[in-house]
Amino acid sequence: MLKSKNWIGVAASVVLLMVSGCANLSAPRRWGTCAVIGGLVGAGAGAGIGVAINENTGDHENQVAWSTGLGGAGAVLGALAGHYICDPIIQPPPPPPPPPPPPPPPPPPPLPPVKQKLVLRGVHFDFNKAKIRPGDAAVLDEAAATLRQNPNVTVNVNGYCDAIGSEEYNLRLSERRADAVVDYLVRAGIPSSQLIPHGYGKTNFVAPNDTPEGRAQNRRVELVPND
Repeated sequence: MLKSKNWIGVAASVVLLMVSGCANLSAPRRWGTCAVIGGLVGAGAGAGIGVAINENTGDHENQVAWSTGLGGAGAVLGALAGHYICDPIIQPPPPPPPPPPPPPPPPPPPLPPVKQKLVLRGVHFDFNKAKIRPGDAAVLDEAAATLRQNPNVTVNVNGYCDAIGSEEYNLRLSERRADAVVDYLVRAGIPSSQLIPHGYGKTNFVAPNDTPEGRAQNRRVELVPND
């Protein structure tokens, strides 16, 4: 009898130590089939041990009590052992997803278009004349083509003279020269509203008037686009 009881105590201690070790080393588990099977096996084993003890002692009156008590204890130990040995581990919930990255900054606004400076070549006139010279027609044709590409640009048509003659006469002569250029450009298809003639007479010299060459440079019409 003592040997049987000792064997039962050792077995129970081994199971408890195994379960305790599993419980300490394992993550929490979900109660499931393994616990049920372990409980059934443990109950059967405990009841069998109880029957064996009563057979060895001849105490048949307590056979039911021994079988029931050891069967219950075996069921508890078996359920614990089965649970911690093979029941599924309860997985922790996954961590929340990281916050989305901030949206990229908006692209910078486009730079305003650079205003292109319009450059138009002017023409020169013979002494005391306001007639477009044949050699200057190509220059005005070039200016007309540029103005057709820039219909929103208005142009000051500024006429000038050299220093010979009175101021009053040269003022009227410079106006006629400006008007001659405007008439040519209008005939080339440029609206008159795009051209503003001015006569400045004996002013704004670009060269000295003491040489024929300098006076020829001063007898001119300049085309100046409005900004």
